[in-house]
Amino acid sequence: MNKLILVCFAGMLTFTSCNRNVGAVFGKKKDKLEIVDPQFEYFSAKAKFRFDDGDKGISATANFRIKKDSIIWISISGFGVEGARVLIDTENVFILDKLKKHYYEYTFEELSEEYDFDFNFKMIQSVILGNLVEPYKKQRVEKKDNYFTYTASKGVYLFHNFIGASSMKLEKVKVFDEATRNTISVNYSDFILVDGQIFPNEILAVIDYEDDKKPNTEINISYNKMVIEDSPISFPYSVPNKYEKK
Repeated sequence: MNKLILVCFAGMLTFTSCNRNVGAVFGKKKDKLEIVDPQFEYFSAKAKFRFDDGDKGISATANFRIKKDSIIWISISGFGVEGARVLIDTENVFILDKLKKHYYEYTFEELSEEYDFDFNFKMIQSVILGNLVEPYKKQRVEKKDNYFTYTASKGVYLFHNFIGASSMKLEKVKVFDEATRNTISVNYSDFILVDGQIFPNEILAVIDYEDDKKPNTEINISYNKMVIEDSPISFPYSVPNKYEKK
């Protein structure tokens, strides 16, 4: 299992599936753009997952479990056999390659250095759920076609956000690294209601490297089941003794 599957958690249109009163564009104090983010403590989902980095293509089934703002757990399987398991907490990323019997451990600092992008827990969680990575802070908002758009900056990164005028959900985001000139573009579509909370059913992410020696990477997540859990769920992860650290 290619360890580059990790990028799908970073760096991942029309609101027709439900009727919901999204209210005004801004809050009463005009200082907060009213984006409808899902609220939950525990969440689980099953999805079809496709990854293509130009050299290798992977099609698999991915099972997600999330404890909000704390833990993300992913199991990736193909043909009914689990090939990889990933555990992400607020500081580290742990990966089991169950096919090659290898395991990987990264701090977010190490992961960011290896892939030339500033990965962190909040970014990964936001991409999976379709939330804003960088919140609105009174930036100038423009109405373009069917979107409200604004740009936020953090360090060397520019976040170009496109919020659906009908859905009031993030439908597109482009993250530009001014240092490396790399770009991550994520598109969200086919929004549905899950226990009264709005989630995107389809996520398409493309990582565009300025360096021509690095082929672009494309990741697609297509959910077919999402559940807001009523009680705590488990996040099983352990490294067998015979596995080799890479």
